[in-house]
Amino acid sequence: MTLSSAALLGAALLTAVPSQQTLRVDVQLVNVVPTVQDAAGRFVTDLKEGDFKIYEDGIEQTIAVFETEDVGSAIGVLLDTSVSVPDILPLMKSGVLDFADHTKSFAELFVMTFGTRVRTIHDVGEPLPQLQTSLKALSAQGTSVLFDALVEGLKKVAQREPRRKALLIFTDGNDNGSKAGFRDVLLEAQKAGALLYFLPIGSRVLIDEHTIDSLAKETGGRVTYLRKGDPIRPAMESIRQELARQYYIAYYASRKPGFHSIRVAVPGRDVKIRAKTGYYSS
Repeated sequence: MTLSSAALLGAALLTAVPSQQTLRVDVQLVNVVPTVQDAAGRFVTDLKEGDFKIYEDGIEQTIAVFETEDVGSAIGVLLDTSVSVPDILPLMKSGVLDFADHTKSFAELFVMTFGTRVRTIHDVGEPLPQLQTSLKALSAQGTSVLFDALVEGLKKVAQREPRRKALLIFTDGNDNGSKAGFRDVLLEAQKAGALLYFLPIGSRVLIDEHTIDSLAKETGGRVTYLRKGDPIRPAMESIRQELARQYYIAYYASRKPGFHSIRVAVPGRDVKIRAKTGYYSS
């Protein structure tokens, strides 16, 4: 179904006129961006709309929008510049520059840093040389307001036009100064429909694995653990390829307050599906 026909369906669901009275049903479009891989870890990109089953709170939903083509992604990169990462800051800088230089979604890319406060050092549409200059001037200092940065980054990526949205976060997962909390991040991620990809670098003893693993799983993203000597480019390239091979699925659901679980299935195929586990509705 095309997006225009999905919009018509949404309009039909919103209003009905029995006995010359208007019945209004409060519905919302819920989006899901599944990553599908086979047993060997290869991306499965030949699935059709009819291959998918999607369930909300255990009840099968009718797919209203289905897209497979690479329509580009809105991407934000978040860099931890607190005092806990001075030795890996050069690695993060080179990784971001390489990613920006090779991604065709560069026009939709923004870069933010977070130490004691959150700053946007490169905004959407600004030229690559400007990003190079901004990264060169970065130094490690202050505490880490990771949750505040995630909330601000999610709000920013939510404003972008592409329906595939993601944040790539270089961090050890530690937060010691945010006003926002874990639940605030989850709420903003669900509102934005964005995937969270974490790239912690260094000893796993120093990384808050629980925080970043949980956020990645809940949003349909993932964590790539890197040692200090590991090259960053393959990890970034892997994420870039994944974003280009995901499906975009959306369905209409009645608006009911609270958390609603989501499960995506492909019956009859031996595949592994990664997608967000649910969403919060107000």
